Amino acid sequence: WITRGSAADSLVCYCLGISDVCPVRFDLYFRRFLNRERMNMNKLPDIDVDFPHDRKDDVVDLIFGKYGTEHAAVVGGFSTFRARSAFAEVAKVLGVSEHQVRRVTERIPFARAQDLEGATKRSIECGDLPLDEEPYATAMKLARFLDGFPRYPKMHPCGVVLSRAPMQDLVPCFTSEKGYATTHFDMDGVEDIGLVKIDILAQAGLAVMRDTKLALVDRGVAVDLGRLEPWEDQSVWDLVASGQTRAVHHIESPAMVSLCRMCDARDIDALIAVVSVIRPGAANQHKKQEFTRRHQGMEEVTYPHPSLASCLRCTYGLIVYEEQVLQVCEAFAGLPPGDADRLRRSLVKEDWDTVRSIGTAFHDCARRRGRTRDEIVDVWRFVCGFHGYAFCKAHSTAYGVEAYEAAWLKTSFPAEFMAAVLTHGKGFYHPLVYVLECARLGIALAPPCVNDPGPAFAVRDGRIRVPALRAKGLSDRTCDRLVSEREREPFASLREFIRRVGPSGDESEVLLRAGAFDSFASPLGAGRARRTDLFW
Repeated sequence: WITRGSAADSLVCYCLGISDVCPVRFDLYFRRFLNRERMNMNKLPDIDVDFPHDRKDDVVDLIFGKYGTEHAAVVGGFSTFRARSAFAEVAKVLGVSEHQVRRVTERIPFARAQDLEGATKRSIECGDLPLDEEPYATAMKLARFLDGFPRYPKMHPCGVVLSRAPMQDLVPCFTSEKGYATTHFDMDGVEDIGLVKIDILAQAGLAVMRDTKLALVDRGVAVDLGRLEPWEDQSVWDLVASGQTRAVHHIESPAMVSLCRMCDARDIDALIAVVSVIRPGAANQHKKQEFTRRHQGMEEVTYPHPSLASCLRCTYGLIVYEEQVLQVCEAFAGLPPGDADRLRRSLVKEDWDTVRSIGTAFHDCARRRGRTRDEIVDVWRFVCGFHGYAFCKAHSTAYGVEAYEAAWLKTSFPAEFMAAVLTHGKGFYHPLVYVLECARLGIALAPPCVNDPGPAFAVRDGRIRVPALRAKGLSDRTCDRLVSEREREPFASLREFIRRVGPSGDESEVLLRAGAFDSFASPLGAGRARRTDLFW
């Protein structure tokens, strides 16, 4: 697992092994994770942990098994009516068919239900809809009254809460379809009453790294990724800087590949910055290009004020990480950490009303420090330029180190790594792209074999064996029988396979065409003739 988000700022988390990046080495900012003002608002720090995508439910089951439904629950809440859903429900009550409702709602902009009429009038796509005719006109008028009303209960995709007292004494719960106790309160509500929230998240990159290591263990090769520190393998940086990171989690998208090449990223700190610079908050107003030029030494590094050099030196005078908003506010204006953290969250959500209210306190604090009016205006404009979705440095650091480790596995053991990528099929690209990447790396794919059915892609004599279970058109029954019979003993012939597994004629033909029976062929080629035995 890895710890994402600001929990990696905590030295305690690092010492306990919850996080695997040292906050001292990477100069991480603890007050992004925990500050006194946040605690006064009952905002307990939460720890977000990424697990392999195929083990997430196991972790949730472990939590419920340990603490029980009396002390553990999934964070829930309610989906509420907005423009599309409110209009659809009212229109159906007024007799409009489901099909016709969908034809209309798919063109209605995403907006609040109370803004429905204005949003449709401003939308070009809604220009030819008969919204002035009945019953649509009545549906438009009535839909706004549903704005914000609960529509149906929902589950948070990853949040779990724990409580010392019985959960039912603190928050009403219902049982979800998965069988978990689920709170009626949403994530803000459960935090307000002081419950500890843990985010159990999932990603495929960790599953790929895990399976690569397990495949190497079968070969007698033990890999300790923790020993890669200080992350200075030149072959890995050649891979990253040349843009050959396809299949490497976090840095394989076209935008990330391009940015790694533009920056010529050849050290761990540059890679960590790149992971964050690509996000909208850090990249807006052409700051991505500005960062690239400064990193390459093609543009002078400047600071909005000399007091900001210490906190912005690592990013060449630009705000790249969320916590740098806190550091700038503290170093320049002496703004309390709680207010600075509220400003950061408001900039991320682009809540400009809150930003303006905090701006008054920022100006007052800065004046008390003796800053001039022009300096305050310049630094405030600089801070407000960092708005929209962004990463904190702790999050970028965890992902940057993981990306390096995955790139090292791809460089050192390409066949095992690509086999794991193909097995999980959760990457940025279509699986065919990863097949082409195997070809680029000189890794051949071996055809399926019923005696090596999978379900995982596996390395056999330097080639990646395609699992027989991946053949299109096989039923679940046939797949289950194939695996169970193969575990009992290998198949000796095509006739024996059909007798034991009992596939349909179409399924047998699919496997035949894929080459899954080629291992039964004789050295003289008699196997070709035996393919006519398929329907015996």
